[in-house]
Amino acid sequence: MNETFSQGLSPKRYALSAIVLHWAIAALLLFQVSLGWRLEDLPKGTASFAGYQFHKSVGFLILALSLARLIVRLVARRPAPAEGSPAVKLLVKVVHVLLYAIMIVGPLSGWIMVSTSKIRMQTMVFGTLPVPNLPVGHAWHEPAESIHGALGLVTLALFVLHVAGALRHHIMGDDLLGRMIPAVTRRGLTIGAIVALLGSVGAFALARVWSFGGSAPAPAVEASASAEPDDDASTSAMDAPAATAAADGAASPAADASSAADAAKTGAVAWQLVPGGRLGFHATYSGDAINGSFGRWDARIVFSPDDLAHSSLRATIDLASVASGDAQRDDMLKGDNFFATAAHPQAIYTASRFRAQSPGRYVAEGTLSLGGKIRPVPLAFVLTIDGDRATAHGTAALSRTAFGIGTGEWGGTDTLLDNVTVDFALKAKRAP
Repeated sequence: MNETFSQGLSPKRYALSAIVLHWAIAALLLFQVSLGWRLEDLPKGTASFAGYQFHKSVGFLILALSLARLIVRLVARRPAPAEGSPAVKLLVKVVHVLLYAIMIVGPLSGWIMVSTSKIRMQTMVFGTLPVPNLPVGHAWHEPAESIHGALGLVTLALFVLHVAGALRHHIMGDDLLGRMIPAVTRRGLTIGAIVALLGSVGAFALARVWSFGGSAPAPAVEASASAEPDDDASTSAMDAPAATAAADGAASPAADASSAADAAKTGAVAWQLVPGGRLGFHATYSGDAINGSFGRWDARIVFSPDDLAHSSLRATIDLASVASGDAQRDDMLKGDNFFATAAHPQAIYTASRFRAQSPGRYVAEGTLSLGGKIRPVPLAFVLTIDGDRATAHGTAALSRTAFGIGTGEWGGTDTLLDNVTVDFALKAKRAP
């Protein structure tokens, strides 16, 4: 605060803290606006989800710095208002007030959107600092979304007015820029203005090429997930599927042929899936149910109630086909903290041991290969056979942490519960 004073007690320049915060917030605002527009056009995938998470983190950083800037403005002495006509002074004041409003309202409206979303997830600033949801009702969501979406153009418009005013004063010979640029000479102020403009363009352009990390899911034709060294070797030797998992639960021709070949060697019957099946899962987050399903899966079934010893099941699930009713959450589920589809595109369930509980009710003592781990997962199901047609539905319960599903900020089980229920329903016909 050891500034040269003029016009009474008014300092010649802003405090150093105000200068640093001013330029940091300006760069972040331009970066954030550009980033928001980029995310609207970004293809869905791991990078898209990571981009929105990063966008939220930058928003909270802007909010924190803006509050600090407001405190500095209220506490530190600042230069006297610039000279000009009453209309120009009013315009300058309105622009400054609106810029402060955007610095606060922008992040707050985004925070409200996150807090009132139907799918509420823990916000972690830059993946480390947890931020709680605001205690507001869902009725706030739509207004906050409308405000947040409109702020991009408003921010740029105010920024242009602010810069135009500063350049106007500089061209007229006023030392207005010197208040926010610690330069002494006129040439130094000009260089500072050029650097500031180039920095603004650079901040806007940087958001267009910023890397969020992660990678797009790999095709679902890779080999099955490999077992860890401590897993059972006999179950880790699963052959890769002959083709991509069939849509809507319909078995591929290769699977049908393999099932028929297996059945021909025993008294069990080979079954071919018909379209219309469903494979779903159910989890609990913050007391709310999360229901999802997989759009592409395949099954090779050899089964007979009279020959359980020679019955077998092998189901292949394309993890990248997950759907939970929310695109951002689906992107997160495909990412490294959950299914890690780039490294482990498939989950495979195999069973060759079955026991009957009662007529039409059975339990498959099978194993699930998921996320590079193989664990035993019993599957209870009800089977009805009517001639050459069969219907079945069943459920299984598993621990997501036993498969390493949910790591980092999702590794705990207090908010996202450990138990996950899987269910299925299918129809089949005797394979030719």
